[in-house]
Amino acid sequence: MKIRFARTGQLIFLLTCCCSQLMAQSKWQLKDFAIDLNALVTPPNHLWVGSGYTSVNPVLNSVLGVGEVMSPPISGNGFKFEARFVVNGDTIRDHFVWGSKIRNILYTGGQWQPDRIIRRGTYHRMHEGGLISFEINSHLIPLADKPGFLIRYEIKNRTAVNMDVTMIPLINKGKPAAYPLKEWGFMPPADPQKNDIVKVNVLQEGQHLNITPQQSQTGYIAVVFAESTNNDGLAAWEKQTDEAWKKRLAWALKDIPTLKTNHAALESYYKRSIASGLVCIWEKPEFKLQPTIVTSGLDGGGMNTYLWDVAGYAPGLVSLMMGDKLLDIARMMTAIDLENYYAFAQDGTGLGVRYAYSTTAFTALVYAIACQDRVYPDLFEQVKKLVLSDEKRPMINGVIDYGNQHNLLEMRGMGWEHMVPSPNAERAWCFRRLADMGEKIGYDKTAVQQWRKNADVIAGDVKKALWDEATGWFCCKYPDGHKEIVYSIQVFDILRTGICTPAMKKRMLEQLEEGKFLFPYGVSSVSKADSIHYEVTDTDWGGGGAYSGDLPQLALDLYQENLPEKAWDVLKRQFWIGQQLPYFPQEHYCDRPGAPSFKRANVVAGLMGAGAILYGMVGLDPRLDGSLWIHPRSTIKDKVEIKGFSHRNHVVDVELSSTFCKITLDGKIKYQGKPGTIKIF
Repeated sequence: MKIRFARTGQLIFLLTCCCSQLMAQSKWQLKDFAIDLNALVTPPNHLWVGSGYTSVNPVLNSVLGVGEVMSPPISGNGFKFEARFVVNGDTIRDHFVWGSKIRNILYTGGQWQPDRIIRRGTYHRMHEGGLISFEINSHLIPLADKPGFLIRYEIKNRTAVNMDVTMIPLINKGKPAAYPLKEWGFMPPADPQKNDIVKVNVLQEGQHLNITPQQSQTGYIAVVFAESTNNDGLAAWEKQTDEAWKKRLAWALKDIPTLKTNHAALESYYKRSIASGLVCIWEKPEFKLQPTIVTSGLDGGGMNTYLWDVAGYAPGLVSLMMGDKLLDIARMMTAIDLENYYAFAQDGTGLGVRYAYSTTAFTALVYAIACQDRVYPDLFEQVKKLVLSDEKRPMINGVIDYGNQHNLLEMRGMGWEHMVPSPNAERAWCFRRLADMGEKIGYDKTAVQQWRKNADVIAGDVKKALWDEATGWFCCKYPDGHKEIVYSIQVFDILRTGICTPAMKKRMLEQLEEGKFLFPYGVSSVSKADSIHYEVTDTDWGGGGAYSGDLPQLALDLYQENLPEKAWDVLKRQFWIGQQLPYFPQEHYCDRPGAPSFKRANVVAGLMGAGAILYGMVGLDPRLDGSLWIHPRSTIKDKVEIKGFSHRNHVVDVELSSTFCKITLDGKIKYQGKPGTIKIF
């Protein structure tokens, strides 16, 4: 009986594990993130697809064309692939040109997914030898274990006679080279003269096809940037990449809930936000950490892990996505010494400078980990070190002088420099979070009490020194006493620091008006009413648009200020991204749907969109003591369903509208009725 019982127990355990894995795999599918290529306003150099090992840039308006390829440390700078077909002896190109009477495959559309780009084309012309008519579908797939890509294409013969097809690849190798990982900074490396040139291998299967009437056949071509590679069949390569993506979805999205609603724009926006995080995950044996999450990376730029982007904007979502893998990233941040650098390259090298916002970002990251999991003493000690170190900086009347633009927002004109309201105000927030975590782990009570006192003193000093009653705004001060009123979106970050009185908040929010900060497609990083500092070229901090994480961060702050109507009004201005971009770009315009083509194609801070929904509109509130609360703040009648939010070994589902809330905990109804502040567990 004991042996039989043990086997039964093992069977139950195995079934439970298998069910858990199936749930993790089935909750999210790659097709959930598919988007129509014809709907996109993405600049051509911003459209990429990656595998976490390689990313590729398709040539738009072609069915098989490929541009540059990035697989750090390898850069396929200047690479271009084009297909030429010989059909029944006649040459037909897959190349976009204007005009008529051309022997070119005509592109008809396609879709983007995180793992591939699917494209379609048609050819239908009378030749001397008779009608040539076929349709072609291709899958462009960045490989998940090799530096390169694969294209699977299927051709259907639409005629009444056999069709002989030969595909001839036309390749411009460009200047592919391997660069040290520390050289992969904000811009992708592009000087092959100093680096090792990489060989390009081309493999084909089904190059010659004989297709009978009304039937289809499949061909494969792969390009790999390596001296040699084992070829166990290109179909097997595709399957290996599929398996890599299944594993990634299983661990990266197992704790992130799905969102269903008949508000189509909201649902697509949420999915684009999650996709923005997915495409920033890289798994490469050459990297110091595997997996890791990077700032941007799809186009080869921003391949570094930048603390402010990764932790400063969506620490809760990053924690949900990366799980315990985030601990390695947090510890790598401390290993590079945040007193000197703000990011690390994927070989572990520290990059950048001692950024003014690093203390706030790292505190937010560690606090999110603590609420999601627990307080880790080593990370707590690093927070303490950074917070206390800040207080040794030069200051006047209790306000730190953070120096010039080099350590701050890098606006192109003067203004946001030296004694700035943010991150000075965040110092108070950091001391409070430090005290909360210290109290949780039983740290010295005297120190904890002192940290809370420090927070109160800082709040008073910042208000006294930098609040300008005449304008109802915070000012920046220079060491010589010069004062600047900069109407920067950064000032709204102060709302969450706890230093403002209700009257101050009211004055600040008076600036959140149409034509000042608010525009049809977003917010402006500098108010258009600020004629001294507003511009439209440096969109992330100068105006005319904003860094992509800033709008949802502002919306979250407004939700948490119990201003849900204003929060929704801000958030919905970014919904166009959900329908017209595959992922969030580094920054975008606010007066039209689009992104600056000279900035990075994608950014991890796009996760903040989902953060504003989950922690703002839905109001999920994980706390340091392990409890989970909810403060629903929906202002729309549409029902929103959140399914599969995993927290502390519990699974929570929420159904929500402006007048109703239903909470299900581990499959059992916990609450249903009017929205309110509710403790889930």
